[in-house]
Amino acid sequence: MDQEYNFSEREADAHETDACDLTCFDEQRSKRVFSRLGFGFALFSLISMAVALIIQAVVVMVYPELYRNTLFLNLLSPVSLYLFALPVLLLVVGNLRASKPEGQKMKLSKWILILIISFGLMYIGSYIGNFLMFIMSALTGYDYSNALNSLVDQDNIWITAIFTVIVAPIGEELVFRKLIIDRTHKYGAFASVFLSGLMFGLMHGNLYQFFYAFALGLVLGYVYYSTGKLYLTIAIHAVINFVGSVVASRLMQSVEELVSALEGAADPESMFMALASDAWGMLMMLIFVSFVFAAMVCAVVLPIALRKSITLRKGEEEIPRGRVGRVVFLNVGIIVMLIVYVLEFVLNLLPL
Repeated sequence: MDQEYNFSEREADAHETDACDLTCFDEQRSKRVFSRLGFGFALFSLISMAVALIIQAVVVMVYPELYRNTLFLNLLSPVSLYLFALPVLLLVVGNLRASKPEGQKMKLSKWILILIISFGLMYIGSYIGNFLMFIMSALTGYDYSNALNSLVDQDNIWITAIFTVIVAPIGEELVFRKLIIDRTHKYGAFASVFLSGLMFGLMHGNLYQFFYAFALGLVLGYVYYSTGKLYLTIAIHAVINFVGSVVASRLMQSVEELVSALEGAADPESMFMALASDAWGMLMMLIFVSFVFAAMVCAVVLPIALRKSITLRKGEEEIPRGRVGRVVFLNVGIIVMLIVYVLEFVLNLLPL
């Protein structure tokens, strides 16, 4: 009888907790938090675009040759984002209560595993984006070339590396992981991590980068939400950017040089000599391609195989099931932010 009574008591407590989740949750106050974040990031995007356009207009009128300067091209984005737009964002969301997620330590082996999955997701997302843009080019007849490729200057690749491997990971992790998740983790993993990843993807402003940035943002959000250690996400971000901007670029340069040499070969002996002269480059390219495909397989298989071990704690003010979408997205600020980002995507698709 005692056991029956205790079971009934626990069952009653569970029902009481569920009822409290539905009645005690302050939906309007929570929506105001997400709305404030939405307004802040809408202004963040608008101001950064406006400043970048003004700088470019001034350069066109005063010193157009500057457009060929690698340092200027790499400085344009961080200057407009962090010197002008970020202070406004902090002014809007600065008074929202923020706290670092209380997480657990992450073993090096798990960090490496997540890094490999991140690589795979990045390339899967990149292929999706490039495929969609290829379809759009075929349908419209306009050449939607990936403008990012032109930003990598082979002669000054280390200048690009400084910004993509150091400046971008630190700045983007502070804004899209720490700033967002510190203010939303109390509402639960989905609201916090998903919003962080979505904003990170939308911030890139084009379909080439959206899918891989969104996927990568989800992984980085999971790491920060789980551990509360921002340096872990900065390190993953930096390694991925290094491989994408420096390693891949150098390998592609080697392949292009080899193709040019083969095209200029007049006979089989000359072709063999050209291949033999860059055997090391060919081997490195083969290893890199094999790693990319292996990482893509891992990105699909491992999350499925390890799904039971992927757990995220509940937030202090967890949004009740069934209300997450309404609270996070059906508020004025987030709607305005989504409209701003959609317009940015549309502008980048216009054949100017």
